[in-house]
Amino acid sequence: MIKTQRIIISFGRFLLILLLIFSVTQVDARGRKKPKRKSKQKAKVVPTRQEDSLNRLALMALIHPPDTTQQPTDEDWDSETIDSLVNNNFATGHIFGYLTQPAFSGDSILLPLIDSTRFFAMPNPGKIISPFGPRGRRMHKGLDIKLNKGDEVHSAFDGVVRFASYGRGFGNIVVIRHFNGLETYYAHLSQIKVKAYQPVKAGELIGLGGSTGRARGPHLHFEIRFQDKPFDPTKIIDFDSACLKMPQLWVSRELFGKSKNVSSTGKDGEKYHIIRKGDSLGKIAKKYGVSINQLQRLNNLKSTSVLRVGRRIKIR
Repeated sequence: MIKTQRIIISFGRFLLILLLIFSVTQVDARGRKKPKRKSKQKAKVVPTRQEDSLNRLALMALIHPPDTTQQPTDEDWDSETIDSLVNNNFATGHIFGYLTQPAFSGDSILLPLIDSTRFFAMPNPGKIISPFGPRGRRMHKGLDIKLNKGDEVHSAFDGVVRFASYGRGFGNIVVIRHFNGLETYYAHLSQIKVKAYQPVKAGELIGLGGSTGRARGPHLHFEIRFQDKPFDPTKIIDFDSACLKMPQLWVSRELFGKSKNVSSTGKDGEKYHIIRKGDSLGKIAKKYGVSINQLQRLNNLKSTSVLRVGRRIKIR
């Protein structure tokens, strides 16, 4: 009986000690401030002065090369407009450079694609396996080019690398801002061979093909954008002949959608325009990025020719 009482007393003391320890730890915990949880939102990347200076020097050399031999023409572009397109919204910490979406007025802007010192190169010689346009319920904002893992991927135009890192969905991606304000995207790379603020030339190696990110098998996802707005790369690039369709581009609302007035026929994929009320050769040439002389030559027209509504004229 006495042993039982001693056991009960010892067990009671043990419980009392545990209760005291628990109460002390609770008081200590209440007296301390809870540490703030780190926000999952990524901080805005702000370039250092050295990086910003490097960026400006690279962009200015890109826009105004010191050895240029190009002479001004009647169709010379607005250099101040191009400067603004290239320099503004150069965010290196985000895939999409225009954090504050600019308002596009819809007014046509003439952008040079190549000139006497700046050229074009195919990103990769592979065939298109998925075109630009609707893909089920989603919009495919670029096109997919077939390649093997490790195949070289090159810059399409002269430019400065704005983003070179891993991006959700895109996998390893390189984004290049070009001398005319356009941007090209190269996604699903297995390796990235360039870094942000690095100047590149058309045809320069920027990465190796792969299937990183949301990809079924190795391929290159290739996009061309103007102020973050994508358009079909086949509007300016002939992927069969591996060359540009035009040396300069008119950026307008029609660029970002399907043109209702153009149809393709024939083995060579000739393009035609159905004349509507209010059309003129100048307006049609401006819309499709061709010259008036080209329209006249292809359709046996003169400057005094009357454009009849409903007539089909050849664009290219």
